[in-house]
Order: sequence, then structure tokens, then C-alpha cells
Amino acid sequence: MNFKKLMQIVNYILAKYNYELNYTKLIKLLYIADRECLLKYDFAISGDSYCSMPQGPVLSNLYDFIRNINYPKPEQIEFNSAFYKNGYHLISRLENKCVYDELCDAEISILDDVDAKYHDKDWTYLVDNIVHKFPEWDKNASNFNTSYPLPKQVILRNLNKTEKEIKAIIETEESLSQVEENLKAKGLV
Repeated sequence: MNFKKLMQIVNYILAKYNYELNYTKLIKLLYIADRECLLKYDFAISGDSYCSMPQGPVLSNLYDFIRNINYPKPEQIEFNSAFYKNGYHLISRLENKCVYDELCDAEISILDDVDAKYHDKDWTYLVDNIVHKFPEWDKNASNFNTSYPLPKQVILRNLNKTEKEIKAIIETEESLSQVEENLKAKGLV
């Protein structure tokens, strides 16, 4: 997961709502955007991992950052310096100070399209009418009030990707992740 990119994605969506949004809606919009990007381009925008929860699929790391699970790790401290929670809302401290250099035009287009489609909908609409209808969502998460891992392969199968396509997508993702780790280890990013 590219943490810098995740921060930019969160701020990009929050900017469309005066830098404050119900965090469940935010997470659902970003899951829908990731799903759309997987469908169109064979990669997810966020690079996050997923799980099924009672309110539908969730970007796992983002949800943990919002809940401050990783404190006192440096990424959590950085997240907390950029965003804070007020009740069920996530608020940006960055406002218009954020650059979006990690996002390509295709990703921005998908984020814009998803937001335009659901901007006026609340989080309950997104849960009840959109993400609970995705076949990859594990209904047992709701039945047992828990979370279940949601592997990207399951999402891709439900987007009608072939096993060969899925293997190639996962291998490419793992290769890119390894390159990024190597660059970080050498202090180049």
C-alpha cells in the first residue's frame, strides 16, 4: 500500500465535501472507486487490502487509520496530523495544501465519476443499495457482527476476470510492491 497515495485519495474526496465527510461514506466511495478501477484497468487506486464487515466491504488499512489503531507508528501519526475524527466524520487538516501527484488522470476520473454518481447519497444508501449488493461481500460479516478478509482475487472473480487475468494482476501488483519496498529501503522514495 502506498501510504502517501492513500492520504491524497482521502483528501481528494474530502475536498468535494468541504473537507469533512462521514467516514463510512468515505470508505464506501473509495471501495467503489477501487472496484471500478479494477474493472477498467486491472488495478485498484488505493492499493489497500479489504475485508467484509457488517456495513459492507472496507478498505482495511484506511479503516484502521481512521480508528487510530496503529498509534504510535509513524504512519498513524502522519495520518492523525492530516485528518481527525469528529464523531462519525473525518475532517482534513490539509484542506487545499495537498498535492495529488500520486494520482494519475484515470484514477482522478474514476474518483470524480464515483463521487458524481453518489455525492447526494448518504452512507446508509451506499451500504443498503450498493455495497451490500456486491457479490463479493460476505454476508456472514453482518450475521455474526464481525469482519472477514476479502481477498482481491474474490473481487476480481466477481468482476468476471479469468483466473489467468487474476494471476497476472496479482503478480504485477506484488512486483510493483517489491520495487517500491526496494526503493524505500535505499532511501530513494
